Amino acid sequence: MFYDSASRHYICKNCGLYITKDQLLDLKERLREEGEERRKKRRRHEEYLEWWLSKK
Repeated sequence: MFYDSASRHYICKNCGLYITKDQLLDLKERLREEGEERRKKRRRHEEYLEWWLSKK
């Protein structure tokens, strides 16, 4: 990503994403929250699997 000072937007050279700083910060926060949710779900699954296998 690079910053275009004339338009005050960040631009991704790979995908063409064109966003402001506030939008970029919101996107990063949303991705962080989604990652936390995935980690919690994986951890619950692993705990359940461990519990299930210990009963056999």
